[in-house]
Amino acid sequence: MDYAKNRAWLEVDLAVLRENFHKLRQFISPQADIMIVVKADAYGLGAVKAAQALASAGCRMFGTAYLEEAMELREHGIEGPILVLGAVLPHQVEVAVENHLTLQVSSPAMAACFEQVAARMGQTLSVQIAADVGMGRFGIPLEGRVGQAVEEAAAIFQFPHLKVEGVYTHLTVIANPQEEAFDLYQLGLFQAFTDRLFAAGYRVPRHCACSAMTLLYPQSHMDYIRVSALPFGLQNPLYQSFQLEEVLSLRTRILHLKEVPMGATVGYGPHYTKRDTRLAIIPIGFGDGLHRSISHRAPVLIRGKRAKIFGKLCMDFCMVDVTDIPAEVGDEVTLIGRSGEDAISIFEYAALYGGTACEVSTSLGKRINRIYLHEEL
Repeated sequence: MDYAKNRAWLEVDLAVLRENFHKLRQFISPQADIMIVVKADAYGLGAVKAAQALASAGCRMFGTAYLEEAMELREHGIEGPILVLGAVLPHQVEVAVENHLTLQVSSPAMAACFEQVAARMGQTLSVQIAADVGMGRFGIPLEGRVGQAVEEAAAIFQFPHLKVEGVYTHLTVIANPQEEAFDLYQLGLFQAFTDRLFAAGYRVPRHCACSAMTLLYPQSHMDYIRVSALPFGLQNPLYQSFQLEEVLSLRTRILHLKEVPMGATVGYGPHYTKRDTRLAIIPIGFGDGLHRSISHRAPVLIRGKRAKIFGKLCMDFCMVDVTDIPAEVGDEVTLIGRSGEDAISIFEYAALYGGTACEVSTSLGKRINRIYLHEEL
């Protein structure tokens, strides 16, 4: 029996993902390359399948937040450079060396730790130097100390068992036209740091453009961009005409239909019907990662027509008012995606609770089957 579409499923269109990569290649500077960051299981869409599809489209570099995520890609045949953007514990460095992963380094002290492991193994570890322009997370701090930061970066280049393959930063990106000056200040701080580093003879590829920066500031493209949400169609267009298609659709089915009279109670709370109402019960709820704040507000599509969730979401189910739709048990219900002539964007869904598209997709739980469309070229 095929259980894939019995309850709830997430469709990921890999053909759209590959096409998005090609469109992104045409959008950015011809001199810039592309690194795709597939952290958090590619925002809940499946990092392995996504990376395989992107590699077939020509993507040569990937990034992850954690070493464990990078190892999952290696174990499934992704052979190109993989940059681990988060810090690692000392005992994980050996794994990185053995599997040809690239680690970020945020200080000479961290580099010394890496050097010790690589020297003991008699091998070389690839690293990239991280710079902190205001995120306050990882990287050599630059604010008010660019000269000292250059000296610290130069010291990292001296370790014989470390191969420095890049220098990068992550900008705060206010992404508001009225706050452009702050974005450009951080960008300028990174440029000043790398310019002085290059002038001292330490020239390696540099990158700072996340998805938002790529859209807003062409001057940030540098040697390559480092994007995650954008190729999946999860990045808000940010006042730009360029927008990539969403790769995902979230669907379920009508499990049960119920007639309730005007004034009846429905669900937790409860909510009361204001007319004789026909309810469809669908098997998806906050236990699957839907946010309960969308209760009594979120739209769905049934037979190409809009209906609305009625009452509070339950953990495993929610109710939909289908009084005006000739719905039947087994009908497909679209929460995100297209049905007939209408579509519900993931941005529309995210706006219901003040979140982002990335939050929505990353929140979707393991009970929701992932189905990959156009997996084969």
